[in-house]
Amino acid sequence: MNPEHYAIMMMLLFVLVVVAGRVAVQFYLTGDSGIRSGTRLKSTKDILISFLMFGVLGIQLLLTWLYSMSIIEAQVELGAIGSGAGIALCLAGIVFASYAQIVMGKEWRIGVDPDEKSQLVTTGIYGKIRNPIYTGCIIHGAGIVFLAPHAFIFLAGIVGYYAVRAYVKHIEEPYLIALHGDEYRQYMSRTGSFFVKLGRMPNGPAS
Repeated sequence: MNPEHYAIMMMLLFVLVVVAGRVAVQFYLTGDSGIRSGTRLKSTKDILISFLMFGVLGIQLLLTWLYSMSIIEAQVELGAIGSGAGIALCLAGIVFASYAQIVMGKEWRIGVDPDEKSQLVTTGIYGKIRNPIYTGCIIHGAGIVFLAPHAFIFLAGIVGYYAVRAYVKHIEEPYLIALHGDEYRQYMSRTGSFFVKLGRMPNGPAS
């Protein structure tokens, strides 16, 4: 296979396993796809953040397809080492995100419905990291940059990262605090958002 095709293949594998595959599993377990539309959010800012975060996935698919067709080309030559690192990161991200989805079980969702009640999952990896599914997505996104080293793809990854941070800070965490109160605040104090918390930060939860 041509190395220019690796990035789009890893993107399609991510969509197949982490998105479509998990939706299928959720529907089998609960009779519900688990998908919550961003239009259920109650402020224009939150709706825009939601659509930006999920829209980046579509942009990455488009850009990696353009890369596979040589419409945009590598701006940095990373060679076989870059390809190997990229594939390893992408596969690690997919495996990590899938594991986190399994641990979440029937409580898994894509998106937030402010009027919906859900159980707080703090077992397994969730005892260390609050958002390990996003951690897997971040790792996968880093791998895509290695596989398709172009400024547009790097920029899409940066935008995606900050969109995820904004989604967690402005949508998911306020929803979970409103739903679970002090239990969730205490959970935040002892866990990292995307990575294991190494020490107490003076301004509250980080990572």
